[in-house]
Parts: sequence; C-alpha cells; structure tokens
Amino acid sequence: MPPPSPPPPAALVEELIEEILLRFPPDEPASLFRASLVCRPWCRLISGPRFRRRYHKFHRTPPVLGFLCGRFTSDGVHIARFVATSSCSPLADRRCRLFDARHGRVLLLRSGEPGRENILLVWDPITDEQREIPFPKLTRPACTWKAAVVCAAAAGGACDHLDCHRGAFLVVLVIAYSPETFIWTYSSDAGSWSDPIFTQHHDDCVDLFYPSALVGNALYFEFWSMKRVLKYDLEFHEMSVIGLPSSFGQRVGVFRTTDDGCLGFATVHKSKLSMWSRKHGPEADAVWTRDRVVDLETLLSSNAIRTDPRLVGFVDRIAVILLRADNALFTVDLKTSKVKKVCEGAGSITTVVPYMSFYTPALGAASTGERPSAGGSSA
Repeated sequence: MPPPSPPPPAALVEELIEEILLRFPPDEPASLFRASLVCRPWCRLISGPRFRRRYHKFHRTPPVLGFLCGRFTSDGVHIARFVATSSCSPLADRRCRLFDARHGRVLLLRSGEPGRENILLVWDPITDEQREIPFPKLTRPACTWKAAVVCAAAAGGACDHLDCHRGAFLVVLVIAYSPETFIWTYSSDAGSWSDPIFTQHHDDCVDLFYPSALVGNALYFEFWSMKRVLKYDLEFHEMSVIGLPSSFGQRVGVFRTTDDGCLGFATVHKSKLSMWSRKHGPEADAVWTRDRVVDLETLLSSNAIRTDPRLVGFVDRIAVILLRADNALFTVDLKTSKVKKVCEGAGSITTVVPYMSFYTPALGAASTGERPSAGGSSA
C-alpha cells in the first residue's frame, strides 16, 4: 500500500505576503507589477490603497524614476524627453517646454500658435493625466519668466508628499519686467490666478533654464547675474531678494536643500564642486558658508572632463548632483561619491529636472478580476 501523500504546503498568510512585498525596491516598479500577476489575491493586495500607503511610508523617499530633459530640436521646437533610470515604462516625447517637476507632477508650456495663447500643462507622466492652465493676462511683454509646481499643502508644511499627486496643487509664475519682478499663484482648488505681487530687481532677470528649489515653505529662483536669488514664501505670499556671496563670482550653480533643511547652493569651477549652505536666521544676519569641496577629476573619467563640467540640477532628499560633461549627462551621489551616466547627447539639453515618484500597478484592476495595467499609481 503506497504511503499517504504529504499534506499540501500551508498557504502564506496575507500579512506575511504583504511584509515581503513591502520590501520590494521602489526604484524597480516592474517587480511589483510582476508580483501582481501571480494571482488575484496578490493583485488585490498590491492594488489596494492600504498597501500603497504602507509601501510609501515604509520607503519614505520616492525613488527617481528618471529625468525629464528639455531640449531644442534641429528645427527649433521645444521637446520634453523622459530618460528612464528605472524599470518605468518609456514615455513619448512631449512637444512642450519643460519647466519643473515636483510631488509627482510635471509642469510644461505648450506654446501658442499664431492667434492662440500659451497654455501651462500640469502633467502626471504615470497616468498621463494633464490639466490645462491658461496664462494670466499680461499688459506688456516680459523680459523673462519662470514657473514652478508644488503640492498645495507645501504652503503650510502639512503634507509628507508621499501620496499627494492627485490632490490640489499650486503653480507659481515669476515674470520679470524692467525693473520689476511679478509673481502670480494659480490654485487648482480655486481654478484661478491670484492678484500679482512684485518687487524691484535692479534690471536683473530670472534664469530661464535652471530649476527652482523648494526649501521649507519657500521657493527660490535664480537671477541671470548670479548675484541674487528671488525668494517666494508660499505661506505668507511674500517675496524678497537675497544676495549671494561675491566669492561665487560668475560661476554657474544650482540651489539645493541641505541635510538640516537649509537653503544650499552648489558651484563648479575648474572641476572643483563646492557645496555652500545658508544657515537659518534673520535675512540680514544669515550667512553663506562653504561646507564641502569635491574634486570631480577623481570621480569622472578623463574623457568626461575634457571640458569643464556644468551643473544642471540637484535631486533633493537623496543628495544627488546633475552635471553635463563631454556631451553626456551624469549623476553624482554626494553621499557615496558614485557617478552614473544618464544619457549621451546632452549638448542640446537646456533644462533637466528629476522625476521622483512611487509607481505601483493601477488601482481598480483587482476589483474587476482583470490583470492590472502597466500604467501605475504615482505619488
């Protein structure tokens, strides 16, 4: 008589499965997508809002899924191209001008054709949803202008920005005339622009290409001259101009957030990366100090430094610098000193902004019994 068959293995309890899935790396979203295809219970678990909330809180910092690169085509058209640095699905180019990306949203400009007005677009690359925002009515041509997008709760600091990309947002528009700079704020809740505020800027213009920085509840914008920075307080709707140290000279730099939450700045001169910070205190008493100098010659190949590296961006929360050298785009991790090449052909790139977001299989698939789509839920 044959021996009795062994009992079937005990099914993993759902709590244990969830604990395992929570530890899947967020910078490889394809791994969660494949897990959701294993069976309907796993799909239901991964696609549910409870798992999404726990996954975001477990990992805390959204991963960099890629970089959006603004460039001109040979025929002078603005293109926003997504360069993936993860297993995120490739995205088609957008025939728009790139301005900003923050809190799971991307801010673009669709230039108006003859007889049509410019339109700002707030776009979610993961769901491909977008919202059109008409430009405020301007009474005269601008010298330069710049725009940024933030979660609406950034004004009061009441959001951890882990899952707010579907919520309300603000668009801050900075327009420089001579000799004044104006700021308008668009609220998605109100569906309208605020009345503008303005300040004197001494015949300086906001920089078109370098991204703004969000530090605390304030946005910072560079001026062309590299002598001043424009600060806009989101909570009190006030703007001011801050001086930069004369030691910066005319060097190109980017703003950043320091580890202790202060405004920071990075410059490159003769392959030396200098990191500066502005310590908290009254505006008149706050001082800039140089915290660190990194020799890029020890990190980049000899080919990459045949021309002086040029800073083009900074990734907040993970301390990564973006720089262009030898027609290629690189990331430099300031904590580990690791360098990665993002893409070639960077000579035509005018603007680079990181896209940071959690990316999980689309909601609703589990409830219908269908397989989840490749489109996801971002944060």
